[in-house]
Amino acid sequence: MKQTDVTFGHRESVRQEYEAKLSQSGGFCAHQLETEFGYDQEDQTAIPQDAIDSSFGCANPLAMGTLNEGDSVLDLGCGAGLDVILAARRVGANGKVIGVDMTGAMIEKARANVAAAGLDHIAEIRKGLIESLPVESSSVDWVISNCVVSLSPEKEQVFAEVHRVLKPGGKMLLTDLVMAPLPGWLRRLVALKSPAAAKALDRDRYLQTIAGSGLMNVSVRSQLDYDASMLRGLAQDELNIRMGLWQALLTLNRGQLTSHLLRPMVEPGIRLAANKVSSIKVYAEKPV
Repeated sequence: MKQTDVTFGHRESVRQEYEAKLSQSGGFCAHQLETEFGYDQEDQTAIPQDAIDSSFGCANPLAMGTLNEGDSVLDLGCGAGLDVILAARRVGANGKVIGVDMTGAMIEKARANVAAAGLDHIAEIRKGLIESLPVESSSVDWVISNCVVSLSPEKEQVFAEVHRVLKPGGKMLLTDLVMAPLPGWLRRLVALKSPAAAKALDRDRYLQTIAGSGLMNVSVRSQLDYDASMLRGLAQDELNIRMGLWQALLTLNRGQLTSHLLRPMVEPGIRLAANKVSSIKVYAEKPV
């Protein structure tokens, strides 16, 4: 199988996974916006509820840096527009925010949420891949991203694109998932329900990939290690068991059957993975 076929297949898995998540009761981020993820009450009151309910990030990238009036910002994998809206409020009418996403359902939600927030004169949502951004070179002051780059099968290309679109001296603020080495069988089990999560790199390799793009002053500003209770919550969200085993068998519901088969393995997996899955906040700059 060609590498391009593998890459396309992975992207389609990610697209389908996140479109399916939209039909659930809300993103993981939506449950803990203020506690672990750094969105304060002022942030939350400025965001349409649908943008919160459809958020699947792991931390607020804007909590790390100060956007200025008139700045230009690019959000990689903007989802339903939560961070686009916050960025647009900070840069004001003289600024510009571009959100890029590959998922049609997310793009529709993001455009609707930006319009509902009254910010469509500042923020624009574009369809595209983060590995081939529909953005001019050396055109933005900031690149932000919230738990997205780990989903890409071509992370080196993503950071090369970040380097390309940033102005000289521009800055990157991103949050993402990293994963310490885990047994192969556990990675394969994770991939059955979340192909995206199974592609997460370990922290050192992730940072080396950023530095390899030519960005400098790469640093981790904070790190949250997921303990057993947090992983248990994530696992329940991913399994999303909505029907009994017999009903799943009778209806040949593949997703629900997979969830039932995986459920006995969740606790052993959690014990192995506790404090080995982390969300990190990363800062980097493009040289002047």
